[in-house]
Amino acid sequence: MLPIETMASPSALPTTLPRLLFRGGCAAAATLALALGSFTPAIGQDSAPPERLTPAQREKIFPERKALLLKQQQQSLKIQETYLRCTKAANNQDALRNCKKADRQAQQKLRAETRDQMRKIYERNGIQAPVGGPGKGRKGTKGKGSAGA
Repeated sequence: MLPIETMASPSALPTTLPRLLFRGGCAAAATLALALGSFTPAIGQDSAPPERLTPAQREKIFPERKALLLKQQQQSLKIQETYLRCTKAANNQDALRNCKKADRQAQQKLRAETRDQMRKIYERNGIQAPVGGPGKGRKGTKGKGSAGA
């Protein structure tokens, strides 16, 4: 607790959390942080939690899912081999950039196809497919470069 003579001076009152911590009021700062934290909404609070598959549903779709994933892995290996050949054959920076762009597009197409195939597996088995698709990326601007950054 702060001495009374320190607390009497208006300029000495800690008004921010860092000042409060600096002045030695760690317990008060922790209490304040907890109190303020309870007023902020939870992340994603307005969306329903994703439903998980039951063990019976997982067992039901396992053979189709395994076959799809094996097929997807084979296609991914072919894409990587193509990218490797392209990179080895590149003579300049533009060629390398084009290799990377073609690889990225092929991988995105494969992911989209795999998602669609999984949705079809779910539908065939009477399971509601999870809602979603490609995300926005790490910075929320997938596919859109920021000029000058």
